[in-house]
Amino acid sequence: MPAVRSRPPARYPLLNPVTVPSGLPALAAFALAAWAPPAAAQSIRPLDAAPRSNLQFGTVLPGLPTSVPWSDAANAGAFDLRGTAGAEVRIDLALPPALAGTGGASLPLSLGAGDGAYAAQPSLAAAAAFDPRLPLITTLGKSGRLYLRFGGTVSPSPSQRPGPYGSTVTITVSYTGA
Repeated sequence: MPAVRSRPPARYPLLNPVTVPSGLPALAAFALAAWAPPAAAQSIRPLDAAPRSNLQFGTVLPGLPTSVPWSDAANAGAFDLRGTAGAEVRIDLALPPALAGTGGASLPLSLGAGDGAYAAQPSLAAAAAFDPRLPLITTLGKSGRLYLRFGGTVSPSPSQRPGPYGSTVTITVSYTGA
């Protein structure tokens, strides 16, 4: 398979507001790299991704961590990846340590070993867990699709300042050439 190059990632919102008493929406986002193959590799379909749902923490209380597992169909973040059927891809996520609020406030955000999942089908039953802190190398399904989901945990301090919080998760996807 010919070598291919990817463009820098673009950024798209993918986390919805979280509310703590008196406000405290937390908003996160995602981004992904899509590229067009060189002329010599026209049989390779360009990688494409579409956000399906935003990671939503709902109302969080000061001093009480709130977690959303990847398996939570109503609140987990999700996106669909499309490319060449059966092709191997590498997925890297740049994860923020915190959501940023107004006036310099921050809301700690963590993603751990089991907070990501992927599958060649949209069904949650077919998903395999992965650690979103580490690169994921896998193959696209027979349809050329891959479905990714992620959850996480916000950990507000007992004196957490109310208000909106947001951040960006950058997802870089590329063919491995294998």
